[in-house]
Amino acid sequence: MDKFKVNKIDNCFKNSQTYEYKLNVEINIEFLEKLQKLGKLEIKNFRRPIFMIDCKNEDKIKGVINSKIIRVSFPDYVYEERKEAFEKFLNEIL
Repeated sequence: MDKFKVNKIDNCFKNSQTYEYKLNVEINIEFLEKLQKLGKLEIKNFRRPIFMIDCKNEDKIKGVINSKIIRVSFPDYVYEERKEAFEKFLNEIL
């Protein structure tokens, strides 16, 4: 069984390539602690709590807690390499 499915979506940020990842698990605190290894985690407690991670390598990750979808924006100039590295990391933590 696939751990996630990925689709290209319209860019959320200028000069980037954005992809949506549909996970086979819900995003919870345990999952966010693993993702936090990539950068600074920020949680906003709205009606549907959201999270954002500004990665050390300029990637940006965001999503809704308790959902199964995250969006990741990779810088244009290295998006293929960064996407491949992120997907390898995602496979390891799922």
